[in-house]
Amino acid sequence: MLHNKKMHTFAPKQLISNNMKKFYNYTAALCMALMTMMLTTSCDDDTALAYDLDGVWQGTIIGDYYYDRYGTNSNDYSTEIMFRKDGGHGGTGYEIDRRSGSRHEMKVEFDWNVRNGRIYIDYDDGYHVIIRDYETFWMGSFMHLRGYFDNYDTGEQMASFDLIKVVSNNSYDDRDYSRAGTPADSIAN
Repeated sequence: MLHNKKMHTFAPKQLISNNMKKFYNYTAALCMALMTMMLTTSCDDDTALAYDLDGVWQGTIIGDYYYDRYGTNSNDYSTEIMFRKDGGHGGTGYEIDRRSGSRHEMKVEFDWNVRNGRIYIDYDDGYHVIIRDYETFWMGSFMHLRGYFDNYDTGEQMASFDLIKVVSNNSYDDRDYSRAGTPADSIAN
């Protein structure tokens, strides 16, 4: 007696359909993993940059910044910026601009935060800037921050800056560091 053996066969269309489902599921899982990694990395990068900014920076700002801000066409200023990190991505701070060869200075406080690799500064006097094209690097034993201030409202580039970190995280107080006999003097000499 012959037995009929049922053979399981898949039509080519059904086989392709099953393979496509597997491919789709693997692709979807891979995309979700990559998106999670990118979002986490962006937050981690913002946190790391905020940590690096925390401290006192000194240097120069060159461009229309002082004219737009103070109505003066002189670029002969030294600048001190203090970032105090209050949370994961930002905090408070101040900026002091001193005209060279003069005791004339302007001090303004601000709130700042880092979002998606951009530094947003909101000054108490209503001035707002974005730092989006910048670099941080070490030269000798000093960290540098160099880049551009953009107008928050128009996106127009206003000035370039070159700052040196003179006081690091948690080792500063509210005094001004650009007076004679401070770390900035040892950098300049």
